[in-house]
Amino acid sequence: MIKEYFKQPYPLTVNKWRLIILVSFFIGVFMLLFQPFGLGEYKSVYRPLVAYGYGGVTFVILTINLFAIQHIFKKWFSNWTILKQTLWLTWIIFTIGTANYFYSSHIFPGFSGVVGFYTFQLFTIIVGVFPIVTLTLISHNIKLSQNLKVAGEINNLLIAKVTGSQNKETIVLTADNAKDKMEVELSNLLYMESVGNYIQLAHYQEGKVEKMLLRGTIKRFESETAQYPSLVKCHRAFIVNMNHVESVKGKSQEMKLVLKNIDIEIPVSRNHAQKIKNSLR
Repeated sequence: MIKEYFKQPYPLTVNKWRLIILVSFFIGVFMLLFQPFGLGEYKSVYRPLVAYGYGGVTFVILTINLFAIQHIFKKWFSNWTILKQTLWLTWIIFTIGTANYFYSSHIFPGFSGVVGFYTFQLFTIIVGVFPIVTLTLISHNIKLSQNLKVAGEINNLLIAKVTGSQNKETIVLTADNAKDKMEVELSNLLYMESVGNYIQLAHYQEGKVEKMLLRGTIKRFESETAQYPSLVKCHRAFIVNMNHVESVKGKSQEMKLVLKNIDIEIPVSRNHAQKIKNSLR
């Protein structure tokens, strides 16, 4: 049960700057108000700046983690789960604690050594976990609520839509070289997916789902099929035939289109949700 829970998808932080600024500000204010580790005995007009320095160090470390580290190890950050989020938060708190320890050692030469290091790690956990976890949970709940609302609206439109006869018109999709092509009835076309420099075309053929690759971009295929209202770009990598959509699932990480009669779910970007709504009206 616990293992399955940690495998659940979790939304990776989107608004990174907001998280960085709020957490850094919280730590700076906390240090100024409570002045732990002898900061209150630091007799200097620069004491407020020293206190806010902890927030500055936090700002730098969070920026490195959320931008540089995520870019360098971007493959690890795909398919984000609750377990990965837990490990990631642990790493962030450790690096913030380590950096602020060295900052303290520079300001207070007597505050050093193994005891000082572990003390600061403990302090960082106590102070840092609250804003990071709180902001993470708030962001998670807001996004889940938004996705559930949009999914509900689309599902209502799907239920209300009166499905007419299937369009038997044949469309021709061509590759970049203008030689390779696929002819398919619009009613049999399921979706198009961007796969590297190719577009994978999923379609029915003799009652079975078949797939074919044509070299090209999703942008060009979207332009070529713009005259067909049922073909809607729902994600940066997908165009879906809405006539084959049964329902929409709303999750915290993203929404998914559930296709009829086949075990395939297509991701939906939030900024493409309105296009889907318009296609059903």
